Amino acid sequence: MRTLSPAPQRPLTAPGHPCCVLSAPCRPAVLACPQPVRCVQELPAIGLDELNSCAALQDRLDVKYIVTLVQLQALIEQLGTTYRALEIDGLRAFAYRTTYYDTDDMLMFREHVQRRRRRFKCRKRRYINSGRAVFEVKLKGLRGRTIKHAMPCAPDDDLAAEDVAFLRALLQQAYGRELQERLSPVLSASCRRLTIAAPELGERLTCDVELDFGGGRLNDGLAILESKSATGGAAVDQALLEMGVRPVTGCSKYLLGMALTNDGMRDNDLRPLLRRYFEPSAPPRRPVGAGSAPSRT
Repeated sequence: MRTLSPAPQRPLTAPGHPCCVLSAPCRPAVLACPQPVRCVQELPAIGLDELNSCAALQDRLDVKYIVTLVQLQALIEQLGTTYRALEIDGLRAFAYRTTYYDTDDMLMFREHVQRRRRRFKCRKRRYINSGRAVFEVKLKGLRGRTIKHAMPCAPDDDLAAEDVAFLRALLQQAYGRELQERLSPVLSASCRRLTIAAPELGERLTCDVELDFGGGRLNDGLAILESKSATGGAAVDQALLEMGVRPVTGCSKYLLGMALTNDGMRDNDLRPLLRRYFEPSAPPRRPVGAGSAPSRT
């Protein structure tokens, strides 16, 4: 089984201002930017149990954005007290480490690039602050819905028999599909996440900063936002639209991380995002089980 080196953690500092030239990398300036946690410091708090009871959103519509931290602060100020910030043990920013798995022939990567309607991905996510770990399976449902399933797991990169059985049962139940191929860890990612939610609206927004894949990372001063709601058109989506911020298509952290860190896997649709928002920190390696970017046919 392939061994992944952990993606390095970086300090929680990242200044920036809006950058709007698509052809140039978006590397915001280093002055006058809020630290990510300060963006949510003034919001009222919500605990994890209350968040999960009113806005768990395991079956949802996702909309993704890439913004500067200045834009993130402006967004939160515009939302006012409609949204509350997740707080656990006095913390509002949480360290995550995620390991993604795929088959030897990169089945999950290929099906995502080809936009197969019945596609899936699986990962282990470790919550560094609490020591908790979960094995997660994301299925693509009707009309682009995301359906997430999770179970507790061991906090390492190895998949246990019960993890694989969990995945196979879900694929059989949802798609009537068998998965016989061997799964191995193919990508490691680390980030810090802030979460805000509107309990009365059943909406939540995750904000990932300092995203690092070991061989490449999100530029300083940027955040990846994911608006999650049951029906779409969340208050956050409307507020961002009024700010002139548009959704980013193809913003899958798994696809972006694989394309950034593996030579020959840079699908054409991913290149503008990689060029503008990310920077490699090591020479790309040759992908496991794949010599070139998969065809869309």
